[in-house]
Amino acid sequence: ALSLGVSRRLPSLTDQEKVAIDEDFGKITDALGKCEKLLRAPIPLGYTRYSVRFLLLWLTLLPFALVENFTEFATRGGLTWWADKPQPLLAVTMLFVSYIFLSIEDIAVQIEEPFAILPLIKCHKWLLKDVRRLRTLVD
Repeated sequence: ALSLGVSRRLPSLTDQEKVAIDEDFGKITDALGKCEKLLRAPIPLGYTRYSVRFLLLWLTLLPFALVENFTEFATRGGLTWWADKPQPLLAVTMLFVSYIFLSIEDIAVQIEEPFAILPLIKCHKWLLKDVRRLRTLVD
């Protein structure tokens, strides 16, 4: 359909160029449709809040589950001098695990709203330049 309008204004275009222009417009339309779908169907806010709350609760309770394992490791390895004391290895492990899981959760939140972090201005300028170039060919 688009190639018919272009062919009337630019009779010098070959059939291959008309097909290429038509395919490019089709690709742009498909990409626009996918972007609109992402924008209009975000992950519900309640899901994000629930996942953060669950993760924080899990990270809060995890040391209680791990303390027995760390104590068992200390007594088995002959490190009994710290088995009944606060365990620095457990704290370091919890910091590491918390950092990893909270980083993954933060990445997930960013993936849910891609338009806020992607450099779309550059893509917009690039597409605008191509459209203007095509308009000068057609006019």
